[in-house]
Amino acid sequence: MRHLLLFVIALFVITGCAASPKEEPTPKKTHVSTSPHMDFSQQKDGPALVVPSYFTDGMADKDHDGIEDGKDRCSDTPIGVNVDAEGCSFDRDQDGIKDYEDECPNSMPHAKIKADGCADFVSFNLFYAPRVNEITPKSMSVLEKAVGFLKEHPEYKVKIIGHTDNVGDDEYNLKLSKDRAEDVLKLFNRKGINFNRLEAIGKGEAEPMESNDTDEGRALNRRIEVELYQ
Repeated sequence: MRHLLLFVIALFVITGCAASPKEEPTPKKTHVSTSPHMDFSQQKDGPALVVPSYFTDGMADKDHDGIEDGKDRCSDTPIGVNVDAEGCSFDRDQDGIKDYEDECPNSMPHAKIKADGCADFVSFNLFYAPRVNEITPKSMSVLEKAVGFLKEHPEYKVKIIGHTDNVGDDEYNLKLSKDRAEDVLKLFNRKGINFNRLEAIGKGEAEPMESNDTDEGRALNRRIEVELYQ
């Protein structure tokens, strides 16, 4: 009887547990943003964001020429153009036209320049040493540059005009000026410039540059004027 009672009690406990309702799982909360929704497709353009260009070491260098903007005298030089230590592009013939814009970057000094940087007319002087029938070494360097220019520009012709100081009589100086001009003409020819592009005349002491009363003035008057023209 005792065993039967224990059996009934155990059965009741098991049956009661099985009948207990199951707990419902707690639902997960969903976060809903209260921020206003932005439609990027309808977003209006604002001011452009200006981002400076930087060189490899972090310095500002807008034109990428290796010169920091604060030290760059020409900070808008086109990218890829060779520049000097101050960030400016070169002007080898010093005609006021930068090399990258100059169609003739090797024009002769003191030339009358057209808008494209090419010479329309060139005039320069070659000077003679006193009592020596030779132009000075510096003048020879100028002549060499003129020869190079003439070889690159066959459309140019050359007028060579001889001048002297007033030492000696007029007739002697006139002949001397013509002889010197012809010597320079022959020098141009030996360096490759055809005779048909060359002309030589002499003016003696008639057109001095400076006063013949000083050594310095006479030195400037002993000259060969060379004109290159089209």
